Amino acid sequence: MALAEKTQRKINELLVGSGIPARYRASTFETYRTDGKAEKAAVLEACREYAERFVENFQDGRCLLLLGNLGTGKTHLACSIVQYVVRNLQAQAVITSASEIIRVAKGAMNRAAKYTERDALEELAGFDLLVIDELGAQGGTEYELGLLHEVIDRRYREMRPTVVVSNMSAQEVAKYIGDRAVDRLRENGGKAVGFTWGSARREVLE
Repeated sequence: MALAEKTQRKINELLVGSGIPARYRASTFETYRTDGKAEKAAVLEACREYAERFVENFQDGRCLLLLGNLGTGKTHLACSIVQYVVRNLQAQAVITSASEIIRVAKGAMNRAAKYTERDALEELAGFDLLVIDELGAQGGTEYELGLLHEVIDRRYREMRPTVVVSNMSAQEVAKYIGDRAVDRLRENGGKAVGFTWGSARREVLE
């Protein structure tokens, strides 16, 4: 009983530090709605398989890209992956937006900051799993793109799995962060999963 309680405390601590937004704290593979659509069932299965095989994916540094239309459940499934690896493997998994990574790194430039940009990059490189959400929602300045490329490259060199979530297509992502970064993400069997149907949010409004 004591061991079970200790394990649960660790899981709770990891979940608190995972960065899962309040809106997605109940997001799991079981709560993702496929509505009987084959394409939705396919992306669900791809994400579930990535999570269930995370030990192997971690050892191989294998990444995943969730790409496509707004409002199709990409962040839901990304959070589901984080939930799974934390609850089942007690892995240190974190989801954050590309904008937040940039904000934190820029914060290091403040004289009052108690950390450096290098500190931020090293922390991001150390997580067992890092999910970068909303890639491409930024202005895309030379500094921002260089920073995001550095995060991906550092994790690649450390063989740490990274999941990238974007409303862009695979071609647009390559143009945005560069072919080299995408090659890093696709190396060793990294998959790009396409969310190509219309927005569920738009359907509700209509």
